[in-house]
Amino acid sequence: MGRLVQLEVENFKSYRGHQVIGPFSSFTAVVGPNGAGKSNLMDAISFVLGVRSSHLRSTQLKDLVYRGRTVESRGGRVIDEAGDQSARRAWVKAVYEDENGRTVAFQRSITSGGDSEYRINNRTVTLQTYNSTLESQNILVKAKNFLVFQGDVEAVASQSPKDLTKLIEQISGSWDLQREYAELERQQDAAAEKSTFAYNKKRTVATEAQSILNQKKELDLYESKIQLRTKLTVQHMQHKLFVAESRMGEIKNEMSALHSETITQASTQRSRLEASLQSQQKSQAKAYKAVNRQERQIKLVEQKIESRQPRLAGLGEKVSHLQRKIKQLEENVEGARGEVDRQRTVAGDLDTEYTRVKDAESRFEDQTWGQHARSAGQLSSETMAEYSRLSEELRSVAVEDTHRRDVLDRQIQLLAETCRRASDKLNGFQTQREGLESIEHSLAQQTQQAEVEVRAVEQDIQTAKRDAEASKAEHARLVRLETELNEKLGGVLKDLSQARSDQRESAREAKLKDTVSALQRIFTGVHGRLAELCKPTQRKYDVAIATVLGRHLDAIVVDSQSTAIECINYMKEQRAGQATFLPLDTLQTPHISDNLRHAHHGARLATDVMQYDPSIEIAVLHGCGNALVCDTMAVAKYVCYERRLDAKAVTVDGSIIHRSGLITGGTSSRGGNSRAQAQRWEAAAVENLRKARDRLTEELHGVSRERRKLAKDDVVGGRLAGLQTKHRVSRETVDSLVRKAKAVATERKHLESQIQECEPISLQANGDLEQARTEREAISGRIHAAAQPIFAGFCQQLNIESLEVFEKQLLPATEAADERRLQFTTQLSRLDSQREFEKQQLDEATSKLDRLLVTLESDRQSLAGLLSDMDKEQREMAELVAQIASLRVELTELNSKYGDATEDVHAARHSLEQGRKELDVMNKELAAKTSELERAAAERAAALRRCKIEDIPLPLVSGSLQALALEAGIGAAMGSQLAESYMSQLSLGDTTQGSTISPEDADDIVVDFSSLPQQAKSGPHPAVDQRFTEDISRLTTEIDALNPNPHARERLEAARTRLNEIEAEHNTARQDAKEAKTEFQAVRKRRHDLFMRCYNHLSTAIDHAYKALTQSPLFPLGGTAYLALEDPDSPYLAGVKYHAMPPLKRFRDMDQLSGGEKTVAALALLFSLQTFRPAPFFVLDEVDAALDLANVAKLANYLRTHARSFADDSDKADNGDEVDGAEPVADGTVASPYSLRQSARIRKAADEMASVSAIPQPEATHGGADFQFIVISLKQALFERAHSLVGIYRDQAQNSSQVLTMDLEQFPA
Repeated sequence: MGRLVQLEVENFKSYRGHQVIGPFSSFTAVVGPNGAGKSNLMDAISFVLGVRSSHLRSTQLKDLVYRGRTVESRGGRVIDEAGDQSARRAWVKAVYEDENGRTVAFQRSITSGGDSEYRINNRTVTLQTYNSTLESQNILVKAKNFLVFQGDVEAVASQSPKDLTKLIEQISGSWDLQREYAELERQQDAAAEKSTFAYNKKRTVATEAQSILNQKKELDLYESKIQLRTKLTVQHMQHKLFVAESRMGEIKNEMSALHSETITQASTQRSRLEASLQSQQKSQAKAYKAVNRQERQIKLVEQKIESRQPRLAGLGEKVSHLQRKIKQLEENVEGARGEVDRQRTVAGDLDTEYTRVKDAESRFEDQTWGQHARSAGQLSSETMAEYSRLSEELRSVAVEDTHRRDVLDRQIQLLAETCRRASDKLNGFQTQREGLESIEHSLAQQTQQAEVEVRAVEQDIQTAKRDAEASKAEHARLVRLETELNEKLGGVLKDLSQARSDQRESAREAKLKDTVSALQRIFTGVHGRLAELCKPTQRKYDVAIATVLGRHLDAIVVDSQSTAIECINYMKEQRAGQATFLPLDTLQTPHISDNLRHAHHGARLATDVMQYDPSIEIAVLHGCGNALVCDTMAVAKYVCYERRLDAKAVTVDGSIIHRSGLITGGTSSRGGNSRAQAQRWEAAAVENLRKARDRLTEELHGVSRERRKLAKDDVVGGRLAGLQTKHRVSRETVDSLVRKAKAVATERKHLESQIQECEPISLQANGDLEQARTEREAISGRIHAAAQPIFAGFCQQLNIESLEVFEKQLLPATEAADERRLQFTTQLSRLDSQREFEKQQLDEATSKLDRLLVTLESDRQSLAGLLSDMDKEQREMAELVAQIASLRVELTELNSKYGDATEDVHAARHSLEQGRKELDVMNKELAAKTSELERAAAERAAALRRCKIEDIPLPLVSGSLQALALEAGIGAAMGSQLAESYMSQLSLGDTTQGSTISPEDADDIVVDFSSLPQQAKSGPHPAVDQRFTEDISRLTTEIDALNPNPHARERLEAARTRLNEIEAEHNTARQDAKEAKTEFQAVRKRRHDLFMRCYNHLSTAIDHAYKALTQSPLFPLGGTAYLALEDPDSPYLAGVKYHAMPPLKRFRDMDQLSGGEKTVAALALLFSLQTFRPAPFFVLDEVDAALDLANVAKLANYLRTHARSFADDSDKADNGDEVDGAEPVADGTVASPYSLRQSARIRKAADEMASVSAIPQPEATHGGADFQFIVISLKQALFERAHSLVGIYRDQAQNSSQVLTMDLEQFPA
C-alpha cells in the first residue's frame, strides 16, 4: 500500500514562497502554536486531493493564494514587510509513493484567473482523470473518510442514519449502482403497470362481449313487446278521439241555445270607458314627459354647476396662492431695497475713508520732504563732501560687502512690497470668505424654511389626494348605484305595466292588511298572512291552491301561541275585527304519505306546487293537508274512486272531490269565490311591484341628492390643483436656493483654496524678508568695522564717537518715513479690496432687487387675470343658480299637473273596472261553455298531435296527419274558431282569435273508428281509458326495464375480434414485465451484496476498534459499539444506526454522550472504515481536542500500534537528523520549539498504556500495522508517541508559516 512522502507548497494560504513539508513517516505529528498554520497544512493536503474550496474555509479559490501585510516605518514610508503582495498563483504538490515503490506527483494549481489546474507528474490532466488516478490508489475524495477536519470528529459520530448509509455506500461501491438501480426499478414498475393495464383491458373486453350477447337476447324480447304496445296505443288514441268528438258535438248544441243581447250592451259600454281611459292616460303621459323633460333640464344645469365648481375652486386657490406670493415678494423687495441702501452707505463710507487716508498720505510726504531739507541744512557742504570721499574710499576697500548690501537693500524693498501685497490679498480673501459664509448661512436658513414649507405642502397634497380619491370613489359608487337602481326601476315598471294594474282591493282586505302591518310592527313573532307567505309555482294552479287553502288563506302565521294570544287581545282593544292565527309551535300537521306523490302523473300534492319559506312549512302543511291538485276531473275521479286514496282532490279549475266522495264545484262555481281568491296573488304581486317602484324611486332621489351635495361640496379638485401649483413653486424656490447655496459654497471653497495658496506664499515672503534683513545687518557690521579706521579722523573733526552716531542723526528719520509709507500703502490696499467687495455686493443686491421687481410685476399681472377669470366664473355660476331655481319652480307646477292627471286616470280605471265586472258576470256562462269547447278541441288536437309526434299508425277515413301543425296552440285554435262561429251570431265583442291552423285542416282529418271494439265505445269512458292506460303503462314499464341495445348484433362480432387482439397484447406485456423484473433483481442483488459485504465487515471491525480505544487496566474489556440496520431487506434505502456504550455505562443515544465519548466513537467508526477499503494515509486535525489525558494516551498508543512500518524509513538524508531550516545543537538533534520532557502524569499514562498493550488485542482485518497517520495535535501525550514531528511556526519577519521536521525514532523510548 502506498504512502504520502512529502508535500510541496508555493504561496498557499500562510505559506509564502516555495516550501517542502516532510518527509512524512508512518505516524507523523504536526505541532505548533495556535495561528501558526497547522490547519492550513490540512487544507493544503485536502486541496491537492481535489476537495472543493467551500470545504477549505474560503468562498473562492483566489482566497487561498498567499497575501502579505503592509506596515508603516518610522519615517512615514509605507513598506511591504512580507514581500510581494501581487502573487496571483499558488500550487500544492503531493509526492506519493505507491505499493510498488513508484513515485507519483499530484499537483493542483490556482491560475491567475482563479481556476484550478491539475497535473500528474508535471503533465496537465482533466479533473476526471485526476480523480480516477486518486481512486485507483483507494483515495476516495467524495467520501473523505481519510480526512477529518478540525471540529468535524463529533459530527461523524452524530450523523444521521441516512448519512451513515450514504457513507457506507460510497465506501462499498454500491453508490455507483444507484442510477442503474433507480432506472431499472422504474422500468420494472412501468412494465408491471403495463401488464396490469393489459390484463384489466382483457377482462373488460371479455365482460363487454358477454354483456353484448345478453343485449342481443334482450333486443329480441323488446321488439315483440313494442309491437303489442303499438296496437294498444292505436286503440287508446281512437277511444280518446271518439270521446272528444262526442263531447264537442254536445257543447255545440248547448252554446246555440244561449242568448247574448245584454252582453252586447255591456260590451259597448266597456268600449266607451276604455276610450275614455286611453284619453286620460295620454294626458297623463304628456304630463309625465313634461316632468321628465324638466328634470333632465335641471340635471343638465346641475351638471354644468358641478363641472364649473372645481374650476372655480382651483381659481380661488390660485388667487390665494398668488396673493400670498405677492405679499412675500413685496416683503422681499423691501428687504432687498434696504440691503441696497445699506450696501450704498457702506460703499460711500469706504470711499470717504479711502479719500481721508489718501489726503493723510499726501500731507505726510510733504512733511517728510521738509524734515529732510532741515536735516541736510545743519551739515556743511565740506563735511558732506568729506563724508562722500571717505564713503568712496570705504566702497573701494569693502567692494563686495557694499555691493551685497545694496543688493540686499533692493531685495528687502521688493520683499517688503511682496509681503505687503500678499498680506493685503490674504486679508481680502478672508474678508470675502466671511461674507460668503454669512450668505451661505442665510441661504441655509432660507432653504430649511422652504423645505419645511415643501414638506407641509406635500402633506397637504397627500391629504387632498386621499380626499379626492375618496370623493371620486364615492361619486363612482353613487353612479353605479344610480345605474343599478335605474335598471331595477325599469324592470319593475315593465313588470308593473304587464301586470293587472287595475286590481282594487276591498275595504275589508285593506283593513286586514293594515292590521297585519300593525301587528308586525308591534310583535316580533308575526310572519304575515299565509296568502302573502306562499304562492303557486305556476299561474295555472292559482285557483286550485286558493281552493285548497280556503279559510286559511287569510290566516296569520305567528311563532308561538303566546304571540297569537297577544295579537288577539290587541285586535280586541283596537276593534280591528276578527282573524285566524296559526301558531307554529302548537300546530298539528297530518302525516303525508309518499304514495300520494305517485298516485297519477296528472296529480300532485298541493305542497309540491307551492313556493314558501321552510320556516313556515308547518303552517303550509296544516293548511293543505293531503290535498292533491289534479289536472282534470277524470284524474281526480280516478284518484278518489278507483285508487280510493284517503285525500282531497282539487282540479285546476277549482272543483273538489272530498274524502267522503262529495263533489263541490261545477260550471257556476268556477267564476265564483275561488277565482276571486286566486286573484289575491296577482294583487299581492302588483302591490309588491308598486312598493318596489316607490322604494326604488325614493332611493334614486336620495342618490341624486347625495350627488348634488357631493358636487356642491367638491372643492377638493381645485384645492389639489392649487396645492400642486404651490408645491411646484415651493420646490422651484428650494431648488433655486440650493443652486445659490452650491454656487456660494463653490466660491467659498475657491476662496479657501486661494487662501491656502496665499498663506504659504506670505509666510515664505516674510521668512525671506527676515533672512535678508539679518544678512544685511551682518554685512553692515563688517562694513562699519572696515570704516572705523577710515572715518576715525572725520569723527574726531566732528567730535563724534563713531560713524554710526553720524549716520543715526539722518537715517532714523528716513527709516521712520519708510515705515509710515508702508502703513499708508497697506491701509489703502485693504480699503481697495473692501471697496471692490462691497461694490460686488451692491451689484448683486441691485440685480436681486431688479429680479424681484420683475417677478412682482409678472405675478400682479397674473393675479389680475385670475381675478378677472374668477369674477367671470362667479357671474356664470350665479346665472346657473338662478336658472335652476326658476326650473325647479316650473317643475313644481308640472308635478301638480301630473298629479291631477294621475287622479283622473285612477278614476277612469275605477269606472272601467266596474263595467268589466258587470260584463264578466254576463260572460261567465258563455265563457264556461267556450272553455269546455276549447278543452275538448285541445284534447282532440293533443291526441292527433301525439299520434303525429309518436308516429302512431292511426287509421283515417280522410285527411292526413302530415298536414297537421305541431304547435301547442292547435287545441285553443280549434276551440276559439268553434266558439267564434256561435258568438259571432250573438254579436259578441270580447272574443279572441288565436288560431294557428285553418279549420279546413282539422275538418279534413276523419278518424276511422271501425277497428275500435264496441265495448270501448259503449262502456264508461274513464274506466275504458284507465284500462288502456294501465295496459300501455305495464308494457311501457316492461319495455323501459329491458333497455335493449339496437346495435347488439353488429357489436357482438366486433367484440369477439377485439378480445383476441387484447389477449395477444396481454401476453406480450406480461413477458416484458418478467424480463424487467429479472434485470432489476440482478442489480438489486449486486447492490445488496456490495453494501452488506461492507456492512458486515464494519459490524465486526467497529467493535474491535472501539474496544481498542476504550481498554484500560481498570476496564480491560473496553466498551461496546455496534451497527443496526433500519431496513434489512433494502438497507441502502434506509438508515444505519450507530450505537456506542462506553465501559460501565448503560445504553444511550449518541446525542447523549459527552464530547470525548463522541470523539472516541467517531474515531472507532473512521478506523473501521479504513480496514475495509483502506486509504494509503489518514489525516486527523486536532481530533483529540475533547479528550482527556488518559484517552489521548489511548489514542496515541492505538495510532502507534497501527502505524505502518516503511521499508525505506531508515533511508534518511545524508544528515538524517537535520532538516532544512533547523539548527543542530550539541548532541546532533534538531532544535524544536517544543520540549520532549514528559511530566509525571504523562509518564504514568504511558506506563498504563504499555501495560494495556500486553492485553490480547482483537485481530484486525488487514493486519495490525497498515496505516499511515498524519495527526495535527496540541497534546504532548499524543505527539510524543509519534515517529516523527513536523513543527509549524510563524516567522514574523517573513510573515509566513515555516516548517521544522524531526525524527523521534532516533531517541530512545
